[in-house]
Amino acid sequence: MSLAETATVTIQQQKNTPRAALNRLERAERFWGWVMILPLLMGLTVFYFIPFLQNIFYSFTDLNQFMNWTTISLDNYINLFGDDDFYIAAWNTLFYVVVCVPISLALSLLLAIGLNQPIRGKALLRTLLFLPAVTMPAAVAMVWQWLFNKDFGLVNQALGLLHVDPVGWLSDPNMVRISVAIIIIWSSLALKIIILLAGLQNIPRQLYEAADIDGIGTLRRFFCITLPMMLPTLFFVSVMSFIEILQIFDVVFLMFDRTMVESDAMTITYLFYKYAFYLQDKGYATAITVVLFAVTLLITLVQMMIGKRLKVS
Repeated sequence: MSLAETATVTIQQQKNTPRAALNRLERAERFWGWVMILPLLMGLTVFYFIPFLQNIFYSFTDLNQFMNWTTISLDNYINLFGDDDFYIAAWNTLFYVVVCVPISLALSLLLAIGLNQPIRGKALLRTLLFLPAVTMPAAVAMVWQWLFNKDFGLVNQALGLLHVDPVGWLSDPNMVRISVAIIIIWSSLALKIIILLAGLQNIPRQLYEAADIDGIGTLRRFFCITLPMMLPTLFFVSVMSFIEILQIFDVVFLMFDRTMVESDAMTITYLFYKYAFYLQDKGYATAITVVLFAVTLLITLVQMMIGKRLKVS
């Protein structure tokens, strides 16, 4: 009998063997296990699963500000895909994803590699780079509004030293999306650096020692050792970045007034906010969130499939 046939017979025998009854200790462990996770399951059910199902249901209704609905139809989705504002918001969100994800990944990886080196003041630098992750979004918006001010902002003053005319970072329609992208990249670096730094510290030092013995240069060592070993961590960070930027809201809401946002910087989440709280069309707003969830889920599944093919997830 071959090895494969032996394994098949063994598996079939295991399936046909009746499971032994749990003893008293095993039943007690299973019971207390369910008791311990019951509060978490209740919280997930009440605050996540039920609202999620309600949101899907309300997306097919004409839900108003008093949470009353009268009809069930596909009108919200039909109107959504015929709404020019939706395509503007989708284009802006796509712009932020395409620009911010690769740049933030590259910068965070370079900074993480730098912080992983034996340099003086490493602890202080790590603390400074982590500050954006613990800073309130309102404070971040106020600081960047001052930095990007056309008349007395620090950025334009620095450009003036290079004899560059002042730039309307917050008022020029051609610069608004770039300004938002800069802020998104800056504010998203901190957490990525921490995760990537943890991944770098898990790479065996013996690999670098062997590379030193073989006389391998820094650049080749990066592409032959660091990058392949960091692929799983980079994949996780990229998935997290896609989800985070698809849901971007606070930057555009806090940095610009309503007129500027709706004309040049609107994102899908801001479009949801507009219909849910300004126009009080909550049924239409829930349809926006369902579409955003479907897009996010689709992109995540595609990334997971790519990760499996590359054997990094």
